[in-house]
Amino acid sequence: MERFNFDAESFVARDERLEATTIAPLTAPGAAQAAIFRLAPGGRIARHPATVAQVLAVLEGDGHVSGSDGTFEPIAAGEAVFWSAGEEHETVSDGGLTAVVLEAAELRPPSRRPR
Repeated sequence: MERFNFDAESFVARDERLEATTIAPLTAPGAAQAAIFRLAPGGRIARHPATVAQVLAVLEGDGHVSGSDGTFEPIAAGEAVFWSAGEEHETVSDGGLTAVVLEAAELRPPSRRPR
C-alpha cells in the first residue's frame, strides 16, 4: 500500500478551457487517468472533445453538463455523466462543485437502469 495526499499535489489549471478550476491528480498520466476537479463558484470546463472515454462523478455541489448536442442538463452530488471518445462536452457550476474525473480508452457506461 502506498498512501498519498492528493490535495498536496493539486494545482490551478493553466488551460484556456478551464476557468476557476483546481485539479488534484489521483494517478500518473497514462492509459487511464483519474483526478479530482474542483470548480469554484462560476467555474467552467469549456466545451471540448473528450480525448478518450470519460466519466465525471460529482461528489459535492452541483452544476450543469452538456454533451454532443450542446444542451445543458443539471447534475448534482451523487450523479455522474459518461462521455464517449471524441464527444464534445462542457461542465459549468454557479455554486461550485467537486468531481472525480476518470479517463481511459476502455471505459464503458454502466448498464442502463431506470432512474
